[in-house]
Amino acid sequence: MASANVANAKAAAKIQFAVSLLGDGMHSVLQRHFGLKNQLDFNDLLKMMSGKVDEAFPGLEPQNRQLLQRLLERAKAIRDRHSRQDFDVHRSEHDLECLLKLASLMGLSECQQEIANFAGVSIGDWEKLKSEGNEHYKKGRWLEAMTCYTKAIQSNANNAVLYSNRALCEINLRKFDLAREDAEDAIGLDPSQIKFYRILSEALYKLRLHEPALDACQTGLRIDSTDETLLLREQLCTALVMDSQQDVGAEGSSQTQSSDLYKKLRDCQVESTSGISPDEVSPIDSTILQSISELDKAHQILQSGRGDITEEQKAFEIFESVAKQGSAQGLYNMAIMYKDGNAGLARDPAKHFQLCLQAAEQKPYLSAMDDVFLNIGVAEAENALGVAYRDGMAVDKDDKLAFKWFLKSARHGYASAMSNLGLAFYNGAGCERSPTSARWWLQKAADLGQSEAQLKLAGMLIEGEGGPADSEKAVELLKSAADQGLPGALEALQQQTRRGAMKAKRMNSARKIVEEKAAANDKEALFLLGKNYLQGEGGFEQDFELAETYLRKASDLNHERAFPAVGKLLLQLGKEKDAAFFLRKAAESGDAEAQWLFGCMLSLGQGCENNPTEARRWLLRSKKDSQKEVEELLKASSQILLFEAARGLSKDGLSQYERFARYVESFASSHKSKEAFRDIFQYFKQTMGVSLHPAGSNHMSTMLTSEQLMAKKAAQGSKTAQKYFIGFDLLDQMRSALDSNNGPEAFRLYRLADRTWQPLVIDIFTWKKLFDAATAAFEENRKDSEAYFVIIHYHSGRQLSNVAELLRMALACTNLNPNVADYYNLLGNMYGFNGDGISALRAFERALELDWEPHWLYGKASAVRHHQRLSDRRRVIEAYEEYISANEKDDRHIPEACYCIAFEYLGLKDKAMAREYFRRGLQAESPEVRLPCFEPVNDCPPKEMLQKMFLLYDLENSSPLNSQLLSESSSGDRCSSCGKRNASQRCSRCKKAFYCDRDCQLKHWKVHKKQCVN
Repeated sequence: MASANVANAKAAAKIQFAVSLLGDGMHSVLQRHFGLKNQLDFNDLLKMMSGKVDEAFPGLEPQNRQLLQRLLERAKAIRDRHSRQDFDVHRSEHDLECLLKLASLMGLSECQQEIANFAGVSIGDWEKLKSEGNEHYKKGRWLEAMTCYTKAIQSNANNAVLYSNRALCEINLRKFDLAREDAEDAIGLDPSQIKFYRILSEALYKLRLHEPALDACQTGLRIDSTDETLLLREQLCTALVMDSQQDVGAEGSSQTQSSDLYKKLRDCQVESTSGISPDEVSPIDSTILQSISELDKAHQILQSGRGDITEEQKAFEIFESVAKQGSAQGLYNMAIMYKDGNAGLARDPAKHFQLCLQAAEQKPYLSAMDDVFLNIGVAEAENALGVAYRDGMAVDKDDKLAFKWFLKSARHGYASAMSNLGLAFYNGAGCERSPTSARWWLQKAADLGQSEAQLKLAGMLIEGEGGPADSEKAVELLKSAADQGLPGALEALQQQTRRGAMKAKRMNSARKIVEEKAAANDKEALFLLGKNYLQGEGGFEQDFELAETYLRKASDLNHERAFPAVGKLLLQLGKEKDAAFFLRKAAESGDAEAQWLFGCMLSLGQGCENNPTEARRWLLRSKKDSQKEVEELLKASSQILLFEAARGLSKDGLSQYERFARYVESFASSHKSKEAFRDIFQYFKQTMGVSLHPAGSNHMSTMLTSEQLMAKKAAQGSKTAQKYFIGFDLLDQMRSALDSNNGPEAFRLYRLADRTWQPLVIDIFTWKKLFDAATAAFEENRKDSEAYFVIIHYHSGRQLSNVAELLRMALACTNLNPNVADYYNLLGNMYGFNGDGISALRAFERALELDWEPHWLYGKASAVRHHQRLSDRRRVIEAYEEYISANEKDDRHIPEACYCIAFEYLGLKDKAMAREYFRRGLQAESPEVRLPCFEPVNDCPPKEMLQKMFLLYDLENSSPLNSQLLSESSSGDRCSSCGKRNASQRCSRCKKAFYCDRDCQLKHWKVHKKQCVN
């Protein structure tokens, strides 16, 4: 690689020197003949010279005048390539020859000599060099042969055969543009040789320049009208030119049929044949040509009569007929029809597999003239066999065999197989996992327009898997996949363009694309637009009415994900009959949540007829609850229905939740108890489905008026208050770094300040300045995690992104640098706001592994609480107690931690401990303890529920609900470690904690020791 770079650099230097000297020479010619005074750019000199050739060189022969004009054109292309730094050693040799000839024709002999000396052009025995080149050519050493012919041309630039021989080497090396130039130069020197026209027409044909190729064929045929190569190529070029210039002619026209046939062959032509073995190629004969025409008829029948069994049977008969003649495409199409059950056939995976095997036995390539074409059906069948082994369809599942077939098909050029092979490498299925190989194959598939590969590759480019990250390229891939209607691509595009480090115009570009596609009735766009309005994502404000409109439109177009989404929305809006319809559809498609919701509706007859049998079936199918839990749910639903029937109560206008609340309220024994019940259920109803945002409430005024009081607390020894001033000192240092245009240092100091103190208060001017600096830094370097960390916090604080978008941004930040604890703490918080307790817990644990920050334990405890909801209350209590014991008593979240512990004790039916921790929470909130800079603990659901439940317990001490949820054994103290009653041993130091024995006391000491000391 290094030697190639050096060679390119040397070649570039030679061209630059030649262009510079030639420019000076042309300027002197134009100055001498036309009085040119101004210094012009090289291209402008060429343009002026081209228009004045006749006047500047009146004695030049017509043949040389034409050559001069051609060389002036080439010189412009040379300069353009050089400007783009498009260097290639072999290309530069051609370019140097062109510039030397140009200098010679314009009479710039000194210029010509200087260029030749600088470029190291040496004069040798051209005949000997030609002979050496011929020997290399015979042995297939095209590059060595081409080098010999180049050196020979340097010694004898007027020998046409040298140019034609080099052109043949260049055709074999796939350098068709160079071959074209050499063939043109050979003809310019000797226009009577038909061989030169063969070479020129082939080079032009390979460059897909069919009209010039046709002209070259016809010119050559004037020399020899019987030349078979030129006659065959003329026929092919005529068909392709006609096809590109005019519409299809009269039906049945042989010319039209010929055009269509050659077009189909041309579409599957193989560009590079270097890796193809002769054993893999079969020559095209009349039978194959006839089968191509027949297959085209079959596909037209299918296209016009899809779903019509009679039409499908006609197509099947054609497939079967050509398959008997050995057509791989016929065999493969038969296989597809057996797989899908078309043409009245029963679905037969085994028959599909056997037919694919037969198709895969055919040779994968066909040849005509010098061209090689794909044998359609072979690679497709190989890929189908890979899918069969991967998915266990009609054969035992075997990842290694699947990999083998995918590799075979991919090597034969099938894009879907390349995508499947890339996924196999990515997942390590049937091979060793290799993200680098995965990316390589996915790139090849994506280049061929394979949408699934584009989507997967975009994800790898975003995360930098298997190679460097490239978000710009990822966006282009996602646009392409979305244009093809691939599910999920449009949503991924929206997510990527809103990751944070984007200008407003760029961030809104996805919104424009989504709206335009939705206006065109694109079902993916309609679904995404509905989802955006439903969740307030993608730059859209939440609007349930618009969400319903777009989700209904998407479901009308059979978008599978739209059915559960609109069903759940309608249920939330109280449109239960409509909700039941959509949820049934979603349940029938296998959506587990829809199955559970629809089962619940059936169990109560909510929006549909009550049907316990159907309800049981859907609830069990959802696998959300065990059979025992399903039976308990059905029993509870039955009791509610009996209660409503006995009292003649209507269910109209009530949700399932409200019907349950009405039923539970019936157990209340007094008016005040009923009011307490209603208060609790009303609170539950208000908090259900409320989505929180990390921006939280704005209490800047509290922060700004509390500095004197904080200084007093710090002087009294409060370590928490001291951290307050450390955090704000870091912010001052950050401002100084920002004023000095030291972005990296400013971003680092912001992260340290964020770790030291929460919540930070930054004036809007500084915030904006910091964000702009971070955005500029990240746009310059997409791996700048410190800048991206700032961007995420700005988006969070200014509520520019919702919690789902912020989570995706936090994930991207940890991927940029997985060794920074602060990023995992941020990620844990974002998982928490998205309701994913398991992932939040993992993120917080990783943060604490990387760097121990005691106040992060609150986030970990909250993650445990959401993860272990109702299943392991002891673990939740221990997690919060760990946070309390590791932090100062005036830490920000001590009150909330106490309330959460109290709530868990209430769930354990330990009212005494619940009241104790509730009391501790109130004490931590008191002005004597809580720092004045912290916001009041007003919006804490556990605290509010505890207040309501304690009131209910006092009012309804003997109610059925109380006996189930709040009962407390009247005898014995509970062990602080295991929770068992009748603990007889007391902590000898504080006399407050009880234990069963010494083992329980030792287990609990880590949690109890700080409480005990205090």
